Amino acid sequence: MADALSIESLAFRWPKQQHNTLSIDSLLLPAGSSLFVRGPSGSGKSTLLNLLAGVLVPTEGLIRVLDQPLSQQSGKARDRFRADHIGYIFQQFNLLPYLSVIDNVMLPCRLSRRRLEKALSEAESLTAAAADRLSRLNIPESLWQQRVSALSVGQQQRVAAARGLMGLPELVIADEPTSALDQDNVDNFMDVLTGQCQALGSALVFVSHDRHLARWFDQELVLESEAQAQNKSESVS
Repeated sequence: MADALSIESLAFRWPKQQHNTLSIDSLLLPAGSSLFVRGPSGSGKSTLLNLLAGVLVPTEGLIRVLDQPLSQQSGKARDRFRADHIGYIFQQFNLLPYLSVIDNVMLPCRLSRRRLEKALSEAESLTAAAADRLSRLNIPESLWQQRVSALSVGQQQRVAAARGLMGLPELVIADEPTSALDQDNVDNFMDVLTGQCQALGSALVFVSHDRHLARWFDQELVLESEAQAQNKSESVS
């Protein structure tokens, strides 16, 4: 089985920018394992997620996701790869407020035949597959047909996680999804999310500023801000 991701001599900087926004010498995440990424504002956390998702391509170095060198593919091919293989849980959830809970969860399989086929490999219908994801993330059946906008923040977050896990994606990316939750809900969500990724065999890359969440993960990557990196370079020289 291919590694979930591998990075070698990775650097990214925006056009006309003098210093790198992000630099990573090497990183290897085996299939099905989990990575916690933290760092201050400006350390490149969002940039890293955009690189992993194929939205951006490196300025230097190599990044492989599921053994695919995404930077060598066209933008259209990267978009298709992302839809087929990556589940994304956004900080602001990005649920469609005019759709029901269960329709939101089914969306990835509407956009990807591969995700649809994988969902149907474990359930008799797409609706049944979505219902299974919602049940496992503790969303009561009484809410499934409601508009997602009627749910609490904690419930919407679990719906977003259920959507990200639909169709058995090999990689799940979570961008600070606990930032709006109180501590009790954070602990519950982390238990459920990491447990579900392990059960499905999905690798998980999770970004947060909260260092206390690291205990749920196999690996930790700490990113530095540009100012921190420059100060370290100056002290070494």
